[in-house]
Amino acid sequence: MEEAGLKQITHHEAVVRLARDFARRIVAENSDPLSFTRDFLDLWVNSDYSKTLQEAGCLDDRKALADALGQTEAELRDYARQVLLALASENRDDN
Repeated sequence: MEEAGLKQITHHEAVVRLARDFARRIVAENSDPLSFTRDFLDLWVNSDYSKTLQEAGCLDDRKALADALGQTEAELRDYARQVLLALASENRDDN
């Protein structure tokens, strides 16, 4: 890695980068963000509950509670898209 000029990153950094790239792809392809809530939950757990991934990681719970919160599926989809847009645009690797 050193010869190639590659920097070694932590497991946490790697998972956050994967989640950001995944969010960027979902937004760029205009995919349904509600189809990927379990994926972001898995990434959040795998990151040891990173604060950076918390909102995206909780989308599956939000999806389950949407009816109780009085959200329509369209409103929930818009919310999820905004969460993924925010994640995709951040450049920091928080806890």
